[in-house]
Amino acid sequence: MTRELKLIRYGLIVVPAIISVYTYDYSDYGLFTFYLLVQLLLATIGARLPKPLPVLAVALELLYSAWMCQTYGMLMIFPAISALLCYSRFQPKSVPVLLALLHLAALNVAFSSAAPYERAYMNLTFLLAAALNELLRRTGRGREYTLFLYDELRKKHFELDEARNRLLEFTAQVENAATAEERIRISRQLHDDIGHRLIRVKMMVEAAIHTLPVAPETGMGMMVQIRDQLAASMDDMRAAIRQVNPSPQLEGAYALDQLLEETGRDTGIKTSYQVHGYPFSLYPSIQVVLYKNARESLTNALRHGKATAVWISIFYSEHEVVMEVSNNGVLPEEDQLRRLRAGSSGMGLEGMHERTRLIGGTLELRPEAPFTVITRLPVYRQGDYKQPNIP
Repeated sequence: MTRELKLIRYGLIVVPAIISVYTYDYSDYGLFTFYLLVQLLLATIGARLPKPLPVLAVALELLYSAWMCQTYGMLMIFPAISALLCYSRFQPKSVPVLLALLHLAALNVAFSSAAPYERAYMNLTFLLAAALNELLRRTGRGREYTLFLYDELRKKHFELDEARNRLLEFTAQVENAATAEERIRISRQLHDDIGHRLIRVKMMVEAAIHTLPVAPETGMGMMVQIRDQLAASMDDMRAAIRQVNPSPQLEGAYALDQLLEETGRDTGIKTSYQVHGYPFSLYPSIQVVLYKNARESLTNALRHGKATAVWISIFYSEHEVVMEVSNNGVLPEEDQLRRLRAGSSGMGLEGMHERTRLIGGTLELRPEAPFTVITRLPVYRQGDYKQPNIP
């Protein structure tokens, strides 16, 4: 029994007994007090006995309480009902039913000489007490089940937390192993490919030193080969460095550095790419707008400005990302500049304005040398921005 049920059980014995002292006129109050203490003793020791003795103790208690009802009046029905709180928790379920029938029969025998309304009152009180006790028992069982579920949930939470920690440790180990393996692979690449190529270049340089005074044409051919070998070695070195410490820039099909590299390789002009601020990941739509605006600006610089050098600068800040595409080509004339700013030129600026405005950005022109196209795009936090369709 819970602590609350014990308080109710003993309260049903003590409180009605105190009330009966002031209600009824007993010939010997000391003897009544003794009988009451005996009932309290039976209620106390019944819960402490080993099985199956508690059943016998409760059976004795309910018979004793029926005798108290017969001897000391109607108020003693409540001490008798207190035994119901105890034996209704016994298992199996047939035991509480048998004890309840015995209890009710004993009470009816005790009130056999009482008035009919008193017997009806006694039976009704017993049945109502049994119904309320069943509700209390079900409520307590639901509370116990809720506590059980809470304990199970807490245990599962601890297990999941431990599994998560183990998974994080395993992930860190896998990452460390992958990083170590990648570094070993890169070091082997540097040693096998670049190292051997540099040795070969060294030998060619020594041969060219001896050949140039005797056969200048052959020596110059060797120098050209040396230049090509060094250029290939530099490309391999850059690729290895990117794998060891990749720069946080736009990647994939919309990488601006790749666009500049392809433009310089195809046209022969000088290109440059610079990143300012602390780079961070951009939404795909922002990457698309930057890439398309940069490509259009490069095309205009080559076609209309006859530029021989172009460069792109990316500025990262907390609230926006700014791209400046500059070139050293011919500046547009005054009329052409007005048409450019109005967006009525046939140089693709209208599409650039449209796609930039679509995601809340602005497009600016700087007509001073070097001519610069500036794209300003706001930076949105995750969940605050819905990706639009970029034309």
